[in-house]
Amino acid sequence: MVTRTNNSFTPEHLRFLEYIRCVGTGPKGNRHLSRDEMSDAFELIVQRRVPDVAISAFLLGWRVQIESDEELQACVDWLALQQTSIVNTGIEIGYPFDGKAKFFPIMLKAAELLDDLEVHATYDLPLGPKYGATLDQFKNIASNVTLHNRHDLIKGLSDLTTLRNNIGIRTAFNTLEKLNFLAPTALIGMHHAPYFDLYASLYAKHYDRLVIAQGHEGTPEILKKTKYKLVQNGEITTHHIDPEEFGIEPISAKETISLEEMQILMAHPDENLAKMIRLNAAFLGWASGKYTTIQEGYTSNI
Repeated sequence: MVTRTNNSFTPEHLRFLEYIRCVGTGPKGNRHLSRDEMSDAFELIVQRRVPDVAISAFLLGWRVQIESDEELQACVDWLALQQTSIVNTGIEIGYPFDGKAKFFPIMLKAAELLDDLEVHATYDLPLGPKYGATLDQFKNIASNVTLHNRHDLIKGLSDLTTLRNNIGIRTAFNTLEKLNFLAPTALIGMHHAPYFDLYASLYAKHYDRLVIAQGHEGTPEILKKTKYKLVQNGEITTHHIDPEEFGIEPISAKETISLEEMQILMAHPDENLAKMIRLNAAFLGWASGKYTTIQEGYTSNI
């Protein structure tokens, strides 16, 4: 039986075993990690200084135990400290890394209507459970959009994609990886309402202005009536945007479609879809601070 005295274990591996015990020994022995412990554990994982089998054990135990907000905050703050590519202008769009499966990334298409706005987004290898199309697979991305390969930003997180796909279930990493601290303003999407407050607490301190939208496929994209929140100057305000108020028919987009179908829709939108693209551009412009209201953006010359 392998024990903590195994001579093949490095000091870092031995230290990491203590973190596994915190999340993986059962209800009587489990406890949440302190902020310093979580920062250390996360660094060991992302820098791949412990074996993959130990990383897998920790991620599964951590998910079952249910990660604390303090643990997640420690990870996000660690990631923020690693980022040296931040610019002083523009907006970052936070997409989930499992890709697009039911519609093309309409927000990136919309960005071409805002050619004076610098837009950043990050892509990586396809991630489960969706394994959707990644942002770099779409043609004619606007010249004002910079797509960053996560391998160049946080190599360790990118390198973990294969391991996470082999595990086969969502982990805490799906929660804490959507933004990459690339601009002073951010627009992030999410699936479930409880994540509004969580994302506000995790990310707001790293941005001057943060908008969180319960958009399509966990993105900040608008295809139907959508709830969103603005976090700025320590205040959180809640809003809704309804395409029908702009004379636009909602788009269902519930079925999986191919990459080719997405690219055709993106290149040849019908009248209603063209209006929806314009509405997403207005929302993106408002989120960036370019417009004082979404209505202003929609009725402008974009």
